[in-house]
Amino acid sequence: MQAKRINNWLNATELKSSLKDQNILDWLNEDGSITARISSNAKFKLEVLSDDLGVAEDEEYSALNIASEDVRIREVILYGDLVPLVYARSIIPNLTASKGYPGLGSIGSKPLGDLLFQSDLFTKTHREFAQFKAASEDLIWGRRTRYLVKGYPLSVMEVFLLP
Repeated sequence: MQAKRINNWLNATELKSSLKDQNILDWLNEDGSITARISSNAKFKLEVLSDDLGVAEDEEYSALNIASEDVRIREVILYGDLVPLVYARSIIPNLTASKGYPGLGSIGSKPLGDLLFQSDLFTKTHREFAQFKAASEDLIWGRRTRYLVKGYPLSVMEVFLLP
């Protein structure tokens, strides 16, 4: 996906002073499943761009408070009525997939949100926000959420493809 973060990650207070568009704020502050939100208004489709072991960005390791290692990197596009609405990148460390929640290693074409919001094992611990520049040069917004499952971390970054 061709979207590059153009500012530092912001906390919720900083976001409110940086962004006034209520529609985008509603998406960024959604506490429920983005998959469910899209499905409630449109025909949902998920496209898996990649789902492989690999090396994440240094700041992704820092955000998870783990050492650099091969991790599962899953990138998907979420569509509503065949319109791309969200690019998501999940970082799932090996210990999280093996000891935290074994199903994370084999999600396949299922939305990760289905697991995160249907199991009490996942706890949201931190959320931050940033602005991105899309390939089209549009400025768009995204968020990164850190979860723990049985004490093991994972992160989900969602970039909302709404100009």
